[in-house]
Amino acid sequence: MARLAPLPIDAVPELRETFVKQQASGHFVANSLLIMQRRPKLVTAIRQLSAAVFDPEGEVTLGFKRLLAYVVARTHGCHY
Repeated sequence: MARLAPLPIDAVPELRETFVKQQASGHFVANSLLIMQRRPKLVTAIRQLSAAVFDPEGEVTLGFKRLLAYVVARTHGCHY
């Protein structure tokens, strides 16, 4: 359980559009990002890292990357 409560999606105006787009594309906004909103630069950096990892032009297929992410999350008890 998190020690800090997740903030509402619209808590930080500069991140609101990012989260709304994420929801509109059929994805949920992870509580970890909602907690990290307290440091907007951190959220931006995490999203950039994620975009680099899940770059569809990489050598590993996007589907396999998603499968790996799922397996790793489940292994650590996360219901990804």
